[in-house]
Amino acid sequence: SGTCGTDTAKNQVVMANSDSAKHKLPLLLWPPNLIGYLRVITLVAAMLAPDIYSSYAVWMVSASYALDYIDGPCARHLDMCSQFGDLLDHYTDHVTMMWLVWAATGTDSGLWAQINLAISAVHNGIAFVYMAITGHYFKHSATGNIVTRNIESNNYWNLASVLYCANTTLFPLIKLSFAGTHGIKVADATTPLIDTVDVLGAIVTLSYSLAVWF
Repeated sequence: SGTCGTDTAKNQVVMANSDSAKHKLPLLLWPPNLIGYLRVITLVAAMLAPDIYSSYAVWMVSASYALDYIDGPCARHLDMCSQFGDLLDHYTDHVTMMWLVWAATGTDSGLWAQINLAISAVHNGIAFVYMAITGHYFKHSATGNIVTRNIESNNYWNLASVLYCANTTLFPLIKLSFAGTHGIKVADATTPLIDTVDVLGAIVTLSYSLAVWF
């Protein structure tokens, strides 16, 4: 997944060594794509768990995210980056985000949780449509606008992006873990600080959802 860097001698050697192997394997069987399938399997295992707040479900979705940190480097190392792999990666990302926010909302959550779930539905729906239309994930860099440039700067390692990731991934996962471990309602598995940062993250998420089209 992602783009392949080929500007170093090391990368050029890797490309030369992997080129023959790449052409011997069908695209669907490239190692980074196999990792992507494992991501989908672990995510589905979490989604189908009898108790979505169980340690099993939390560990399965955590494993899916852990694999997300492997497929991209694997693709670049083997020079096996592809549009299919990139879309598989990011579609899986957004299905995971949507499910996590839904699971962390719970049936007894308040108005803010319901608003946050609606924002998540809008954001992930837009991501699905955007990728279907453009054939690639959000990435504008200097060609975007003030919102996309801020969120995408430094390869998504910045305050706005951290707030976005907290809202879409980290906080929902923490709430599920706390609820399951301590046997409490997911609506109670939070603090005023988490809720405040979550609101800021939701604002970033909604802003990014709209800004990607401009």
